[in-house]
Amino acid sequence: MATNDLNDIDGFILREFKYKETSKILEIFAKDLGRISILARGVFKKNSSLLGLTNRFSKVNLSLYKSGKDFYGIREGSLISSYKKSSRNFDIMVYKSAICDLLLKTIDDTQVGEVYMLLDRTFEAFEKSDSNYINIFLSFLIKYVSFSGLKPNFSTCGRCGKVIRDGRAYFSISEASLVCEDETIRDKIYLDRNELTYFLRLLYTSSDELYKIKLAKDYQKVGRLIIDYCLNKLDLRNFSSMDWVYKNLSERNINVL
Repeated sequence: MATNDLNDIDGFILREFKYKETSKILEIFAKDLGRISILARGVFKKNSSLLGLTNRFSKVNLSLYKSGKDFYGIREGSLISSYKKSSRNFDIMVYKSAICDLLLKTIDDTQVGEVYMLLDRTFEAFEKSDSNYINIFLSFLIKYVSFSGLKPNFSTCGRCGKVIRDGRAYFSISEASLVCEDETIRDKIYLDRNELTYFLRLLYTSSDELYKIKLAKDYQKVGRLIIDYCLNKLDLRNFSSMDWVYKNLSERNINVL
């Protein structure tokens, strides 16, 4: 992390919480810099012009000054996007919460550029899409894990190396791979042709096209598999925002998702 003042910094507010009576502490995911902690002093004062720059999920441009050992302060800034449309959709807000909470738990300095671009495109996709928001969320997860060097193998059996061609397969989280039907692996999950195709399209489709992907008949199973894979490979326990998505994958009407 940089130690000097920072100017013209674009970033996403991953988390905000009140500090004392008039201030906030923010966690920012900044372009090219990664995670930055900000002490936004006096934002709740009546004459403050900075309150609108401190809302979670907003994309902002900031000029910062060093404020103590661990924090920056805001010198000035502007709002790039508050994502007004998606901020009124409950499901999208939960998906964004799970994404931001995941980043707060796992982001490191080795993948900042790729992840920032992925996050930017994901938030734009939520804002511009009218349906199938679950596709955007699940795609973020599997792409994020892939950027971390944990991309699943969809071409050959993770045990024997045999090419799998028939469009139906078993997937093993522990192997991070498709596996042959006769492999004795406890955690293998059967995916039919439609489910496997859905999984692959989530991985390889650009963010702005994800809403066009038709949900697999049992998209809930694929969704739970992707969440389980993500948490397992990133060595995470479940957390509240992700747990909400997981539990509701099989309960909510698909038109809402």
